[in-house]
Amino acid sequence: MTIGTPKLTRGDLMKSFWRYIFLFQSGWNYERMQSVGYCYAILPILKRTRPDPEDFKEAFITNLNFFNTNPVVGAPLIIGAHAALEEAGASLETTEGLKVGLMGPLAGVGDTLLWALYNSIIFSIGSIMALNGNIFGPILVMILVLFPYMGVRYWQFMWAYRQGTNLMTSLGGGMIARITELATFVGLVVIGGFAPSIVRLTTPLEITQQATVQGEQAVSTVNIQAQLDAILPYMLPVLVTGLAYWLLKKGWSPIQVILLLTVIGFAGGALGIFG
Repeated sequence: MTIGTPKLTRGDLMKSFWRYIFLFQSGWNYERMQSVGYCYAILPILKRTRPDPEDFKEAFITNLNFFNTNPVVGAPLIIGAHAALEEAGASLETTEGLKVGLMGPLAGVGDTLLWALYNSIIFSIGSIMALNGNIFGPILVMILVLFPYMGVRYWQFMWAYRQGTNLMTSLGGGMIARITELATFVGLVVIGGFAPSIVRLTTPLEITQQATVQGEQAVSTVNIQAQLDAILPYMLPVLVTGLAYWLLKKGWSPIQVILLLTVIGFAGGALGIFG
């Protein structure tokens, strides 16, 4: 690349952004994952900054290398930073180093913030509303996913483009690791608070004892559920949630956990253990 690299226009940036929005995941494959979508999104930038046919061809092929990160929090930031580096005349080694260096850490941040935290909270609220017969539950979920996702992606793209070569410094100092750790902690606390509302489990079991009091027969009945609630409200839902989490940490797949809980539920219901 030469010092006289053409400057990008807003039209170039928006063309790249909209390609990312609509087609970033369209070419997903098991060999290179998001590479096709990434290359397609960055092409308007490459066409502007690499007018030489051979230079463009080399950049095109290079950007088909393996790429995989969170598609909402991560991908737009990397594409925006890549655009800035292209405008600055960076080499292919530099832009590839940016992609490789950021896609892993940002995947961790994006997966934690989005899939584990934000989506879990939003979909839990929507599910509870839907279970209570409120039609606005799914509508609320669609609104709180569509608009925030679009805003976050646009902000990342433009912020990273403006940061340019300073991006690595901005994300340095262990900031990514701290964000991931904090988000994981908050996510576990919030989802744990939702457990009683989502997992509904009680037991109808009662212990009946007969005793003779002053020569008369008396029957004493102890409700197990009432005793459990006195010790810890919603103990059974919390225990079920804890069991599922423990099994997942042990390497069980979500399908295996669901099947186990289904068997336990049916067996407990048939035996009268669960209400």
